[in-house]
Amino acid sequence: MNVNKSSILFTARSRLSGLCVLVIVAAWIPCLGAEPVDFIQRLNDAIQQADSELKAERIRIEEEEKVRQSNINRLRTSCKEFADEIVELKISIARKQAELQRVRAQRETLWAERAQWREDRSQMALVCREIERELTELLDLVPVSEYRPGQLEQLGRLDGALADENSDVMIDSAFAVVASLLDEFRSTAAYSAEVVDPRGVRRPARLLRVGQNFFAYHIAGTDRIATATSDPYGEGSYRWNEDLSEHMRRAILAAMDQAPNHAAAYSLPIDVTGAMTAATDIFDKTLMARIRSGGVVMFPLAGVAACLLILICERLVVLLPETFHSPQFCRRVLDLCRQGNFEQAEQLANRKKGLLPRTLRVCMAHRNSPPAVLDDAIQETFLHEFPKLERFLPSIGMLSTVAPILGLLGTVTGIIAIFDVITVVGGGKPRLLAGGISEALITTAAGLIIAIPGLLAHSFLSGRINGIISDAEFFAASLSNLIKQHQGWAGPQKGRTHKNDAAN
Repeated sequence: MNVNKSSILFTARSRLSGLCVLVIVAAWIPCLGAEPVDFIQRLNDAIQQADSELKAERIRIEEEEKVRQSNINRLRTSCKEFADEIVELKISIARKQAELQRVRAQRETLWAERAQWREDRSQMALVCREIERELTELLDLVPVSEYRPGQLEQLGRLDGALADENSDVMIDSAFAVVASLLDEFRSTAAYSAEVVDPRGVRRPARLLRVGQNFFAYHIAGTDRIATATSDPYGEGSYRWNEDLSEHMRRAILAAMDQAPNHAAAYSLPIDVTGAMTAATDIFDKTLMARIRSGGVVMFPLAGVAACLLILICERLVVLLPETFHSPQFCRRVLDLCRQGNFEQAEQLANRKKGLLPRTLRVCMAHRNSPPAVLDDAIQETFLHEFPKLERFLPSIGMLSTVAPILGLLGTVTGIIAIFDVITVVGGGKPRLLAGGISEALITTAAGLIIAIPGLLAHSFLSGRINGIISDAEFFAASLSNLIKQHQGWAGPQKGRTHKNDAAN
């Protein structure tokens, strides 16, 4: 703005200087030949004219300056307005750019969600197709139930939805079939349907279902009753078996009569594992059948058990009279001997049988002998009587030890049988291995059943023999001391025996 004003003043001054020069020249040229008075007059006129023109020029310049200042102010106002608009436009552009970035992010998210949805839909279709396949196989593996028509209808809808890629119908149908199977698992029902009997003939029958763990049918007008068992060859299917025990037949008929009444309680021989065959009737499994399933090792085990029983009974018969009232009897004999009534004590000892009475009789029979002879007689009696008490005791211990070893032998032979079967048919048939496993486990259990009572009896009999030997030594020593005191013998005692080590 200052540059423009300086330019205007410079222009005005230039014009004024030029005008003065022109006035002077114009006044001077005509007066070259005139008088000085005229020249001065003309010069004054020219100066006045120049002043008037200068004033007019000043006025014009001031007006132009006012116009220009007005334009400048107007332009400033317009520039300010334009600047405000530019700021608003910049703010708007920034907002639009932020909105654009948000929209782009949303678009990227939507594209990612769309791709994820497509992937999820594809996975859902695969899962539903797998569910359809597994459900179809499952319905083929179990006997027909009252839910089967509805289940097949839902499977048809599921197959159509998979073909049309209709996810809503697909999910609804899959859940409907699964819900129907869950209802079937947790319910019990008696109903009528057609079954294919073991002869391959389709017949109408009355069926009983307990979840999916037990199926049985009864063909009306006949005594044909069957249960559904798993495939014995491990193919995953089932078969009907009519070879049932009378107990199972009665239980199945009673359950079919009581099943419509949901408040009634009834019992069934159910195999909850679904892995047993119909021939395995646990209710009719006798002790002899279990013993036979143990294999050939059960025969020597039975012999060991019989011998062990005979020996234990024989020892009990021998040892029980030895302990019957013996301590009380011996104390009465000692009391009589302390009173000097040896004849009466001997008569009392002759009334009893056993090691203690015999030992006391020997002592009283040698009451008049020297102490050495008395001690030798007692020692001889002990040497003669103790082996009778300990007879068969080592045999009982030996048989009790042999029994679990024979059971271990049965385990080894059972394992050998298992590996023989594995060599022929492979390891994927568990039922074919059951015989060897049963033989191994039953022989081991039988050996332990025989050995445990045998060891307990051996320990009991050993304790009783030790007790009898201790009592015999105690009362024999007491009576020997009484006899020696009665004879007036004060020398050292000798000849006493200690047979605890021999008994042990």
